Amino acid sequence: CAAANARPAARIAITNDKRPDKITTVFAGVDAEAVNQARKYMLPYPPSSPSMALFKNGKLVHFIERHHIEGRPAEMIAENLAAAFNEFC
Repeated sequence: CAAANARPAARIAITNDKRPDKITTVFAGVDAEAVNQARKYMLPYPPSSPSMALFKNGKLVHFIERHHIEGRPAEMIAENLAAAFNEFC
């Protein structure tokens, strides 16, 4: 499962000095309505599971698609997130 490294990456990334004020998750196949709404916010990116998005003032500022998660170690994904946190948070 590509999400196997996404979850640990998120846990590592939120130990960064700068991080989002709010963290929310939606899971495809569990809450279809929430997933569909989240995907609207993530346009123009196509649906991707797993994926990670960072919003600032309601606007999408960073997005990590499945192909940036799949096959990568959690630490690498966390570095990507932490860099985004440092830039936008």
